[in-house]
Amino acid sequence: MPEQSITINAPAEKVFNYVADISKHSEWGNPGQKLSVEKTSDGPIGMGSTFKSTGQQFGTQNDTVKITEYVPNQKLAYEADGNAGLIRHTFEIAPSGEGVQVTKTFEALKPKFPLNVLKPVVYGFIQPGALKSDLARIKAKLETS
Repeated sequence: MPEQSITINAPAEKVFNYVADISKHSEWGNPGQKLSVEKTSDGPIGMGSTFKSTGQQFGTQNDTVKITEYVPNQKLAYEADGNAGLIRHTFEIAPSGEGVQVTKTFEALKPKFPLNVLKPVVYGFIQPGALKSDLARIKAKLETS
């Protein structure tokens, strides 16, 4: 399971609230994916909140996204179910100096073709760089706003 970490000079609450709002994913995700995300559930963002996501990666990807773990200011996990299969993304936030260390992981729970065939390449080469880039964009956004 690919994992990357970065230190962000911002309060845990600010970082957590930003990544928990999955509709903001288009701000920090790969710009080439042309991602759009909208909240589909009622009420405040929390455990069980759902979103609809559309993006471009190996063709058009239409996903239903659901928050499956929600520990304010500490841990967030969401699962995207769509064309690539069932994928879990996790953010863990821990104090670090003046800010926080943010760790992001990616796990293909039930991959579909072609991800199921390409999983070793995705885990070994593609996803670590993608996670690192995502975290760098989150850091840039939160440290300048």
